[in-house]
Amino acid sequence: MNDLIAPTPMQKLRLYLYSNRNIAGCVLGLLGLGLLFAGVIDRGWPLIVLGLYGVGALGWPRSTLAESIVQTEISGEALVEHLQRLVKQVARHMPPAALESLRNIQQTLEELLPRLSELKRSGAMSAQAAFTVQETLRRYLPDMLSGYLKLPPIFAKTQALKDGRTAAQTLSQQLQLLDESLKRIARDAFAGDAESLIVSERFLKEKFDAKSAFELA
Repeated sequence: MNDLIAPTPMQKLRLYLYSNRNIAGCVLGLLGLGLLFAGVIDRGWPLIVLGLYGVGALGWPRSTLAESIVQTEISGEALVEHLQRLVKQVARHMPPAALESLRNIQQTLEELLPRLSELKRSGAMSAQAAFTVQETLRRYLPDMLSGYLKLPPIFAKTQALKDGRTAAQTLSQQLQLLDESLKRIARDAFAGDAESLIVSERFLKEKFDAKSAFELA
């Protein structure tokens, strides 16, 4: 899956204005103004206010969660454990609807992943279909979550993207679609319906593209 489209300078400015770093800087800057109005500081107050803003903006820890999700390389044998860590890692950053779908995806994958070898041996699932299921956890899901987590939380919940939806709405709908797709794949695989499985696999690969999902307006 391709990298996300790089934001323009104006889009970068919008993202920064909604970031926790800017909010922290503004809070400390307002504290400086409060000291000015209270008569605690007088001369040099602009520099003091700017300095306090800088302390807040530069001192706020930079999140590396989005990068750590997509940089993880993991063997097939450890996919279930990785899935559990991934959900735990991002759960508190997810909108409620998205988290519900994410936990459903976790449940489906935990049922499906340990049986991939068995399903391939029995002919119920092709090697390509099994690879697609693994790619869901290795690429589709991490790219989707990473694209969302790169956005400031307030921006993600309130500002419309290029398609008119907020990032939170986009994520929730994408995860719901992924949840339904994986359930269909699991159902077809366990039922031995090879033809339906091929259709579901193709649908899954065509629908998930983090490059466009969180494209800014």
